[in-house]
Amino acid sequence: MNINLINTSTTILKAASKKGGYYKKVLYYLIPVSSLIIVFQCESPEVFYRPDLPEKLCSIGIIDLDDTTLRHISFEKSFQSEYPVELNDSLRDFSFSISSSNGELFSYHCDSTAKRINDLKIPDNITFDPGEKYYLYAKERDLEEITAEVIAPEPPAEPQLISTTVLNTTLSEPVGCFDILNVRTVLIKTSFEKNENLYYAILVRGWGGSTSSAWPGWPGFLDFAVVESNTHGFVAAVQGLVTYHFPCKIRRDPTFAYFIEGEKIQGSECLLTLSVQYRDGFCIFDVFKAIDIKVISIPGELYLFEKSIYTYDKISGDPFAEPIYINGNIKGGNGIFALCRSKELKITFSPWISYNPYSSYFKLSDL
Repeated sequence: MNINLINTSTTILKAASKKGGYYKKVLYYLIPVSSLIIVFQCESPEVFYRPDLPEKLCSIGIIDLDDTTLRHISFEKSFQSEYPVELNDSLRDFSFSISSSNGELFSYHCDSTAKRINDLKIPDNITFDPGEKYYLYAKERDLEEITAEVIAPEPPAEPQLISTTVLNTTLSEPVGCFDILNVRTVLIKTSFEKNENLYYAILVRGWGGSTSSAWPGWPGFLDFAVVESNTHGFVAAVQGLVTYHFPCKIRRDPTFAYFIEGEKIQGSECLLTLSVQYRDGFCIFDVFKAIDIKVISIPGELYLFEKSIYTYDKISGDPFAEPIYINGNIKGGNGIFALCRSKELKITFSPWISYNPYSSYFKLSDL
């Protein structure tokens, strides 16, 4: 049994989870691991963190083999919060590479000093083969090198559309810069066959436009809520992805996914009813031409890593909470490097769904 008391920077954690556009600082979640001040360890094989733990390289990298939208990796140094001078430390003579048994696929080197490497996009033309083992290697002038070995999980089953419903809600008071009174919500009921050996992440992406913009339409990730499901899950941000909002001006915020453990899905398939609210003074979309439901199969290490961050954020203010281990699969440092597979359900609306002033509830029969 392990009892760990972790000294953390609550301010950093709250900012990373609540402020728009700051999920690039998600690596700060790794910082508390290096700030451990008390450790009691018995027979468990957990990593033993000491108060004098040296700086480590931290990395978060997520690569979807089936969708080049999700191919980002970030690096930075950890630091110990009791030494404020290290808050401004930087990466020096940093390099990393991704390779397979057939050789190197991608490499990066930075001769100059960089505060951190944020959301570096892995080129779309690099092909990752299912079943192949891939290796991450990174080093910095003053730190221990880090490594990771990964294999992509099996792909998820194709998601299926059950029904789509659009709701119109009239508010008692106007909201937003344009005094919006009528808010729209689309409910999407979907399902996919479960594999109890897999872990899943659900994302929602839309293609639409705004009545206040001259642009004819654009794609973008969407905020959503799970209003009904036959399994428990949790919501956490996905490294590298951005959701745009418009509370009077464009804002970059983290993109959130719904994470599910396949073994805990009741029955033979996962049933989800997702709610997407728009034209509400916050979402950048007023109308939709299409909405995509993306089901991603992720490694168990990524699921546990995201769950640890989610749990820690929820209990960080409770001194009597259970200890949280934010360990990934990075050897020699902290973080996670993961390969994923995905399938997508594309729902096309004809005509575009928009506000109907004569009805507060209607079905889309022409999907």
